[in-house]
Amino acid sequence: MSSSNTTTRAEINAFIYANDVFSRFWSYLLICLGTTGHALNIYVFTRSILRSNPCTRYFLAATISGIFCTYINVLLRLIQNLYPDYNPFGYSTASCKILSYIVYCSRCVTSWFIVLASIDRYLCSSSSAIVRGLSSIRMTSRAILFVILAVALCYLYVPIRFENIQTNVKCPGTQTTYPLFNGIWNLLIFSLGPPIMMLIFGSITIHHIQQSVRRSGEKNIRPQTLYESIALVPDRSTRQKAIDQQLIRMMLVQCLYFSLLSTPVSMLYMYLAVRNSAEFDALQAARENLFINICGLLSITGACTSFYIFTLSSPLFRRELLYLLKYQRQQNHNMSTKHRTRSE
Repeated sequence: MSSSNTTTRAEINAFIYANDVFSRFWSYLLICLGTTGHALNIYVFTRSILRSNPCTRYFLAATISGIFCTYINVLLRLIQNLYPDYNPFGYSTASCKILSYIVYCSRCVTSWFIVLASIDRYLCSSSSAIVRGLSSIRMTSRAILFVILAVALCYLYVPIRFENIQTNVKCPGTQTTYPLFNGIWNLLIFSLGPPIMMLIFGSITIHHIQQSVRRSGEKNIRPQTLYESIALVPDRSTRQKAIDQQLIRMMLVQCLYFSLLSTPVSMLYMYLAVRNSAEFDALQAARENLFINICGLLSITGACTSFYIFTLSSPLFRRELLYLLKYQRQQNHNMSTKHRTRSE
């Protein structure tokens, strides 16, 4: 019996240690990757040739919300896991309500900004001049504000229902009056909603482009969005094919990436709502804490690493980034040369 207790205690300590190591490693990694990636995103998207593009405004909005996630959500998660005695969520009922609301909203709004970019691609590719006219800077500002307000309303139940109660941790995310609702709602609003919308509007966009090419093969189709702005290709059919392939690749990568990272946390909420708490013991608590931590950090990884998705899936983004880096290096070289010339 003593040997069994020793083995159980060793397993519990192993899970606690794994939780601690994963929290430190993944949180610091997200902060480093997020800081570098979002800085480069802003560097590219604020170029004069891009910042007047409505689609780019949506990507810039997603980048800004990603910065918020990097420095607020990740740090809060790090403190909550590594320093439970100083858990900012557990200071009071007010802190539980407010911080939980901020984390839920900021984590969700980033993916919906990418949905707006997909809708903008659809508007730009339409054969109707009226529909194309909806893609404008003025409409961009309204759409961004609408998404922020809509997400805030979708999670309004959090500050209303959440309380600073004690389970495995203070202020748990499964404490609503109907715990299963929290998981299903997050699955629809955060995990599946944005990727499905991206896929729908992206597919329509490709269909519009293909129809436009067939309808007017002799016309010069001017690219409208960041992902449609392919560098000069000699043959126009080849250029259009490259556009289609890039759009398809972008859609698939974005949909898959957001779905894979956001779905586990919603499934976790539903599991915790229906599991039998009567059979709960210390070993089970240690396992669940590790699983909760992994799902929680994965759910905010997408918002912190958008730059790397843009870089991997968009040849244009890579070209623009390389151009800017080369341009900056050339500028530094010219400044150094002028400084030496004046000194002589």
